[in-house]
Order: sequence, then C-alpha cells, then structure tokens
Amino acid sequence: MAKKKCVTKTYVLDTNILIQQPNSIYGFDDNDVVITSTTLQELDRKKSAPGEVGYHAREAIRLIDSLKHDGDYLKGIPLPHGGRFLIDPDGINKDNLPQGYSLEKADNRIISSVITRANNTEDPVILITNDVSMRINAICCGVETQGYHNEEIDNEDDIYTGRCEAYIDGKSFNELITGGSVGVLDGFKFYEDEDREVKVEENEFCLVRNADKPTDTALAICRGDVLYRIKDNMHPFGITGKNVAQKFALYALMAPPEEIPLVILRGPAGCAKTFLSLAAGLDESYSQGGRGDVRYQKVMITRNNVLSDADIGYLPGTLEEKMGPLVAPFIDNLEVLLKANEKNESMDMIHTQIDDLLEDGILEICSMAYMRGRSITGSYLIIDEAQNATVGQILEIISRAGMGTKVIVAGDPDQIDNPKLDKINNGLVFAAEKMRGSNLCAQLVFDRNESVRSPLAMEAAKRLTL
Repeated sequence: MAKKKCVTKTYVLDTNILIQQPNSIYGFDDNDVVITSTTLQELDRKKSAPGEVGYHAREAIRLIDSLKHDGDYLKGIPLPHGGRFLIDPDGINKDNLPQGYSLEKADNRIISSVITRANNTEDPVILITNDVSMRINAICCGVETQGYHNEEIDNEDDIYTGRCEAYIDGKSFNELITGGSVGVLDGFKFYEDEDREVKVEENEFCLVRNADKPTDTALAICRGDVLYRIKDNMHPFGITGKNVAQKFALYALMAPPEEIPLVILRGPAGCAKTFLSLAAGLDESYSQGGRGDVRYQKVMITRNNVLSDADIGYLPGTLEEKMGPLVAPFIDNLEVLLKANEKNESMDMIHTQIDDLLEDGILEICSMAYMRGRSITGSYLIIDEAQNATVGQILEIISRAGMGTKVIVAGDPDQIDNPKLDKINNGLVFAAEKMRGSNLCAQLVFDRNESVRSPLAMEAAKRLTL
C-alpha cells in the first residue's frame, strides 16, 4: 500500500506578524512560510519608526537577510523544522480581487498575492494575520486566514484563576491554624465540592475550609507539597484588604522578590489591582519620615501606549509630562494613598508630595517603548493595562528584571484597545498561561463581584459587560 503523502501548507505572513514577533518565520513546523514584496516594503518603511515597531522591523529584516546564505529566496530557503522560507515578489493581480478592493492599499496587495499563490497549487495557502479587519477582508475575498497561534492561549474558557476553595479534614485544618503549615501527602485531598477533587498548582492561593466545620476558614498558599497559612496582618501604606482576593493579592505583592518576583493580577475595573500594587510598592520604597530601611530603590510605573509609540516623541514636555495622560490612573491612586496617610493635608500639598517623589527618583514613570536594553535592579515595576501589550513587549519588560526587582503585571482582558490584539493573544493572558505553576510567579483573577470602587462600578461591571 502506497504511503500517503503529507500535505504541505503555505503560510503567508502579514506584516503585523513580523512586527509583533520577528522570529515567527520559524513557528510553522515543516510547512512553507512566505512573505510578499509588499511586506518587505512595509518593513523597510517601518524600520526607522521609534520604539518597538522600528526595532522589530529591523530585527525581521536582519533575520531575513541572515537566511540568504542558505538558499534562494524565490525557490525557497530550508528552515530548521523542514519547511521553506520564500519571498513572493510578483503575486499581485488586480483582476483577482472583488470590485472595490483597490491595490493602493497594502493589505489588498498582500491578499491578492495570497489568491494568486492559492490558484497555482492544490495545497492549502493560509494568510496569517492578527489584524481583525484584514482577516475579514481576506475572508470576503475567499482567502483562508488564521491568527498567529503560537501567541494564543489554548483555551479561553479554561482560565487559571490562581486560587481555589478547598476542604481539608479537621485534624489537618487545626495543624494549619496552629503550626502555620500542613503537608500535602499521598492521599491528602483537597475538595472544592463533594464530587470534584481540586488540583493545586505551585503558588496557588487557597481559601481553606474545615471539612468538619465549614464555617471555619483560613487563607493559605501552596508551595511544593506544603500549604502555608497566610495571616491577615498586612497593611501596606495603611490600607487593609477588603475581601479574600485583596488579601491574597497583598500577600503576593508584599512577598520579597527572592520569594515571588513576578505577580500577575487580572480582573475588571474597580477591584483595586493598581491601587494595591502602588500601596505595596510605596510601602517598601518610601517612608514619609525619610527613606529609612526600604526594600526597593524606586517604584517604576508604565503602561502601553496603544495610540502609537511615536506619539510620545511628538508630545511637548518632559517624559513625565508626555506620559501624563497615560499614567493618570496611577496619579489618582497616589492621591488617595497619600491623602489617607496625611488626612489633614490639602490636595495642593499632596500634589507637591507626588512631585517630590518624581523629583527624588523614588517614583519613575517609564515609556514601555523604551524599556529595551535596560537592566532594572532593586526596583518595584508595575506594568498596568497589560492587556494592551503584545507578547513581545511583556517578554522584553519581564526579562529586564535584575536581582532584587519585583514585577507586577496587571490588566483586564475584557478591555482591550489595541486593534491587533484580542482576549487570547495579548501579553497579559499569554504571560499568565505560560507562567502558571512557576514557583517564581503568583497570580490572581478577581471576580466581577469583588469591585470595591463603588456600588455603581460593581453594577456597571455586571450589567454593561457583554
């Protein structure tokens, strides 16, 4: 019996794929990877752009150039996994697009090239793009499309929340309360309910209930084969956790960087992700009576500029002034924190205090676009609104962390403003999925009913979110 020939697929990469992940050329196993002449020209046009866009365009060009010694761009250059890399210089055909699709638009030229290639082979030809509009237009033109799956989480519905509710027997519960820990031995079971056993991950938080008396509860975290009790005695910058989720979050945020260097917080607006992060960072970096003995040299805050990396450069003023609109939520939270500690001070004095924090370098506002190349040591770094960051951006920033640095990644996957991202391929959810079970990371997902901003904010989160 003749052996069935394996079908080779051809993946044509849109420019945005290479801008987000230059080495995506290697991510398609033993299939052919194609870029069009239009993509080459777009990379050339973007190579001088500031920030991440320009850097990744240059990286993609360098990577493509490095392949030239291994073969012919037009005939195909062998790739490590058995596929080929090709450049399609002349696949554009004005007659293969529906009426109304002008070739003056770069997306349409790429779509036309895909159609031409598909018409000349029986094997599947697939356009890879994370641009939703281009994907819709390509489908209208009869082109098969996909997103770049290597940056997507496997199952949007199987979200790791970083916490569970578990029942343990009365003897073990008393051991946890009195001794501060209890071993997880063979046959030791955690039960979320009577029918389903709970599998506890490394650094997962547990609301532990006494199976003999379920009203008796304790907070704990699992490390190795041991459950460690979390005491409710953390009050950074004078604040107190208002619910179980906040108490878990404060424990993770206050843990030394040698113990938990990375914390990932996800949840809807109003659950105090930013507020708690700032409180913990300031508590370990700044004392109003003087610097004193602090754990971190400074608190660094940043968030993605989803408008354009270039917008920062064109705005007038200092970096702090340019970043002002982007970090306004941090300033709002700082005002609340400082006012709570100095109840008699006027808002003018609070603003002066914030200016002093910036001037003394205790608080640093950073542009995410210019974090590359830095080595950040002894700092407390908050990346807010991380759902708008690409996988590449999150990797670059987390990998900047040196000794003594703690990184906080926070955001809401339901509030994505970046048109190239969605709920399964943004930096926040990707980092959460890939760091699941790491002994260097603790993470937590807040529920909608855990909003503490106001009754209106909680009601809006429930009623106005699809």
